[in-house]
Amino acid sequence: MDQWAFFDEVKAGTVRNAYLFYGPEAYIRKSALTTLQKKLLTPGLEDMNCTFMQNPTAQQIVENCETLPMLGDWRLVIVQGLALLESGKAKDEAQESKTLVDYIGRVPPSTCLVFECEAPDKRKKLCQTLMKLPGAVSCDALSDARLTQWMNQTLRPMKKRMDANTCARLAFTSGRDLTMLNGELQKLAAYVGERETITAEDVEQIATHTAECTVFAMVDALVDGQAERAFSLLNVLLEGGEQRIGVLALITRQYRQMLYAKDMQESRTPQAQMAKALGVPPFALSQLTRRAGRRTMAQLKKQLALCVNADFDIKRGAVREEAALDRLMLALTEK
Repeated sequence: MDQWAFFDEVKAGTVRNAYLFYGPEAYIRKSALTTLQKKLLTPGLEDMNCTFMQNPTAQQIVENCETLPMLGDWRLVIVQGLALLESGKAKDEAQESKTLVDYIGRVPPSTCLVFECEAPDKRKKLCQTLMKLPGAVSCDALSDARLTQWMNQTLRPMKKRMDANTCARLAFTSGRDLTMLNGELQKLAAYVGERETITAEDVEQIATHTAECTVFAMVDALVDGQAERAFSLLNVLLEGGEQRIGVLALITRQYRQMLYAKDMQESRTPQAQMAKALGVPPFALSQLTRRAGRRTMAQLKKQLALCVNADFDIKRGAVREEAALDRLMLALTEK
């Protein structure tokens, strides 16, 4: 089941004896664990009946599960970093895996056993067994609609709100990682003070800009022939720890998207279809199409080729990264 079905299930009072929380969204996995802790454990006695285990042996897991809860109805056993679920060979893997596979169906009714893993190896027997459980919960990245809903749910206790366009701008500006976004929402709520609505201007002023977002602005400057601004933004990236080869990859991606946008403009593709194909929010699409409109198809193909060639020259050792990127950016500002 997905994370939403899990939260609804627990809210309705259903708790299973064995779970697997897996997927790329660490914030949701943590929230799922917190939900179980609040549901199962007596306040003030959490430490007595909750055990976190880091890559334990099968025997250690079984022993903890078989321990009866104290002054409560449930014992919660949380297993993290288990090598038996991850890529690579684990110690005594065949026997350890068999022990747990055989035990999963015999977890005591007073125990809730949870395995947490970001990217389980689905080729492994234990993983295959856990994935078949009703308690296998996928914690995937949120869709645009779900992300907007989550942002406003997070803001509600702070008596703040954002419209869908502002939510999309924040996700574009700061990334879609929920742990990062939670901190950004706290910061924005403090920044606007007594004002209830957080605006796109607030996001632009105070939110943390990812490298991709900064490169987006940098390419705007390149297209507009603003070399000084483009190099100023490059310095911001480099001071933030970004590598020139990584910046080059992001610039190349932007020019490739411009080329696709130009092609779709000429074929009169609807805006909504363009945004979906390019994987960008509407406000970013308008900037992409504006850029593309300032270049011919031949010019965009030539500029994308310059990006690709700069990458090739660096990787074959023909030119240093600094010289290649500086030369490329100057070439891209030429009108």
